[in-house]
Amino acid sequence: MRLLTLALCFLTLTLQAALPPEKRIVFLGDSITQGGVYVEIIEAALIAQHPDSSKEIIPLGLSSETVSGLSEDGHAGGKFPRPDLHERLDRVLEKAKPNLVFACYGMNDGIYYPLSPERLKAYQDGMKKLHDKVVATGARIIHLTPPVFDPVPIKARTLPAGLDKYPTPFEGYNQVLDAYSDWLLSMKKEGWEVLDIHGPFNAALAEKRRADPQFTYSKDGIHPGPEGHLIMARAVLDAWDLKVTADGKPDHVNGDAILTAIKKKQGLLRPAWLSHVGHKRPGNAPGLPLPEAESKAVVFDAEARQLAKGKPGSAAASPNQKSLWNGYEKRDLIVAGKPVTLVVPKAAAPGKPWVWHGEFFGHKPAPDIALLGKGFHIAYMQINDMLGSPPAVALWNQCYEELTTRHGLSRKPCLVGLSRGGLYCYNWAIANPEKVSCIYADAPVCDFKSWPGGKGQGKNDPKNWGFVLKLWGFKDDAEALAYKGNPVDSLAPLAEQKVPLLHVFGDADIVVPWEENTGLIETRYKALGGSITLIRKPGIGHHPHGLDDSTPIIEFIARNAK
Repeated sequence: MRLLTLALCFLTLTLQAALPPEKRIVFLGDSITQGGVYVEIIEAALIAQHPDSSKEIIPLGLSSETVSGLSEDGHAGGKFPRPDLHERLDRVLEKAKPNLVFACYGMNDGIYYPLSPERLKAYQDGMKKLHDKVVATGARIIHLTPPVFDPVPIKARTLPAGLDKYPTPFEGYNQVLDAYSDWLLSMKKEGWEVLDIHGPFNAALAEKRRADPQFTYSKDGIHPGPEGHLIMARAVLDAWDLKVTADGKPDHVNGDAILTAIKKKQGLLRPAWLSHVGHKRPGNAPGLPLPEAESKAVVFDAEARQLAKGKPGSAAASPNQKSLWNGYEKRDLIVAGKPVTLVVPKAAAPGKPWVWHGEFFGHKPAPDIALLGKGFHIAYMQINDMLGSPPAVALWNQCYEELTTRHGLSRKPCLVGLSRGGLYCYNWAIANPEKVSCIYADAPVCDFKSWPGGKGQGKNDPKNWGFVLKLWGFKDDAEALAYKGNPVDSLAPLAEQKVPLLHVFGDADIVVPWEENTGLIETRYKALGGSITLIRKPGIGHHPHGLDDSTPIIEFIARNAK
């Protein structure tokens, strides 16, 4: 028994030892690293298996960058030369203060020309300089060999050997990367730590080509897709004994949601860190100030870690599981990887009725407080910037199932849509009309062409209009304007289910004009035989929401709740 215990202890120590001791880990590289998919795979797997780990992954890849300092004539159409890592390396080390650096260079360093001794030496010298500078700070550096250049998908654009200039890539450029990788691996004898990406990438591509001669991991010959990034991640995953599924998600019951949370976290940190350190490559949109980005990113980090501790399908609570909201218990949950707020009455009313907010939970709380006193639960799913789109409706579906099964709430919530929250409430209700008791909408957006599109009298919001195009998958404005699935167009299912509506609005609203939103809802819903009540606020704009006396709102919800 004692021998078995010792063996188990040894196994545990061995697995733990697979993780590096360093806490601040920087990833450097070119556009493939800036894209960051392989970094996200690594961090998600790390958190899935080690949710209490204190390691911090800092993404600092930069598109077009080299370690050799070389740049081809006319790079980027002559707009700018390739950035040189050494222009910013001192700032990276000073500001990020890494304990461990991963560096993946080579793809751009031969500038897509045939192999030459001069270019190879520039790569070698740049790598040695990088290595020595990192080590001089007391940090450790692990070099990653470059991924593969694949001429097959861009065959028409590649050029043969023997030319003086290469405005498009040399067809045999992967042989250059072979040489760079071989040299880098040879530096192990000098004590360098090197993980091989290039060899496994070559082997995986050759294996795929046996079945399909046109198969590629990189549609442009350079930037791998998710399958290629998984091959890149594999070297680190194996070194750290981290497990992922065949599609790169953590091997965990909540793996998909964990990876989603990490993608959002890294999406905030990548541009913020690049801006914080500074660089000379134009065309990169500035990130948020680093403190702001980190304050937002920590929410997704906490979400991922809590999911890693959760069970299949659980609504795992966030670190601050319970607190008080206006004297009532507030539970912070995670459902489908998203934060969900659930405020609990002191004594639930029969049937456990509840109010579900589309957006801006906590704004004008008087009706919620009164309804809590009547035994209602109050719920809100935080999915900002999704504007009630089809992906948002899918997330609401999961939230609904969680709250009505695990928490036993009524199968027919009362929906509350303030402003853009109208899109969330109406679009979900139209998709699930039999699951709705009633809808209270306050200055609601009921047609994205009005806001954020600004295609009528409403104000244009370019940022949110961009979200519309992306979230609904429209290829351009014309396709979005031709769409006939907005709430103003799709009221029949609600009328058939006899869902009562209450709209409160200001008749001087120029942000979300009532004529294009509430007015159309009223006219069309009544024509369908539906019941709608309007409360007009003369001379009032988009703000303030609500009523000075919330009684009509409270009574409407209490009367129609099921």
